[in-house]
Amino acid sequence: MLPRQQHLLNALNACSSACNECYSANLTSALAAGRVRGILLTRDCADLSQLVAAFVARGSEHVHYLLRECAELCRACADEAAQYTDSCSRRCTEACRQAEDACRTAY
Repeated sequence: MLPRQQHLLNALNACSSACNECYSANLTSALAAGRVRGILLTRDCADLSQLVAAFVARGSEHVHYLLRECAELCRACADEAAQYTDSCSRRCTEACRQAEDACRTAY
């Protein structure tokens, strides 16, 4: 695997993990009602990041179609998470921004 592909896989996996962590934390939080959009975005971002990682890992010829959408979703998720100051949201913001950059660089 090329270093660029490994970088992309690492960023996508980190993003998925951070988003899953935030999803779970926010879903059970007393503040969940005020974070519905963020909760939904973290779930979508985690799922799409995992899907794109699978396409990258198997060298799919169609991965480039998903990279642009993944970058956009990572940006939206990061923007939403950046509104909050808890540690989970900060990790999610950082991981999503790195995945967005990796996806944009790859397509």
